[in-house]
Amino acid sequence: MILSAKQIEKIQKEAYRLGFVACGFTSLRKFDKEKTRFDKWLQSGFHGEMTFLERNAEKRFNPSLLGESFRSAIVVLMNYYPKEKTEAGKIPKVSKYAMGKDYHTVVKEKLCGLQQFINDEISPISGRCFVDSAPIYETRLAVDAGLGWKGKNTLLINKKYGSFVFIGEILSDLEVSENPTVEPNHCGSCTRCIDACPTGALQPDFLDATKCISYLTIEKKSYEKPDKLKTQPWVYGCDICQDVCPWNQKPEPTTIAEFSPKQFLLSAGISEWVKLNEPEFKNLFSDSPLLRTGFKRMQRNLKWIKNERGS
Repeated sequence: MILSAKQIEKIQKEAYRLGFVACGFTSLRKFDKEKTRFDKWLQSGFHGEMTFLERNAEKRFNPSLLGESFRSAIVVLMNYYPKEKTEAGKIPKVSKYAMGKDYHTVVKEKLCGLQQFINDEISPISGRCFVDSAPIYETRLAVDAGLGWKGKNTLLINKKYGSFVFIGEILSDLEVSENPTVEPNHCGSCTRCIDACPTGALQPDFLDATKCISYLTIEKKSYEKPDKLKTQPWVYGCDICQDVCPWNQKPEPTTIAEFSPKQFLLSAGISEWVKLNEPEFKNLFSDSPLLRTGFKRMQRNLKWIKNERGS
């Protein structure tokens, strides 16, 4: 079924009602150029311990392989920038995307609601909802759908909402008559994100994940950290390359209640973090992305911060 302009508008209207801030459509294609760059990146070892990136490379750069009937993607963005501010100078810090409930659950529930709407109001479709849950080059899909451009911080940047957005998509047998106009890259000669990266992880043409604070505090499983790399004040993730971006200087707070920060993350200092035992940690973060890293590695991250501060 080829979607008409009126049907596309109807789907977008429902997406906005559900809380998404952008909704675009694109036919599926192979990302051959991107795959070549990715293969070289893997061969250079810049992915570190993230061995899962070595699997399903063909699917990652050819999304139609995720379903025989899949022809297009409906790509949505959800703003997660929190209304509440953390206390000034608070250590340790947690990346903004992880301050509230796990985005995988929140975004996917609303995305599946959009798919049900299409089944009920447009036409029954064969499709699947994805939220960072399959080998999909989501940033490229979002660019193809006209929702922004890939910034020098490697993230999607939307003209209105910057980079503080989650990406989700419905891959299905729906078809679009033509793809939207791709948003030009508006980074220009700006290198603020690259210049601000404290570990040198961001390079002009690539990201060395093994030096990235987000990688070190979330993905790295081993307990040893290169001496020259500092992670403080971050205990989980890092927002530096986003906070300095000109497109994020006037952020519009999210309207999604589930992304409201946990009070503990807004004010707790190292002493409060250290007092947490494992059951308390699991109870506090049972619905949070922080649970993925686990109690022991969070203790490791706290130890790194304390050692760097000499306390």
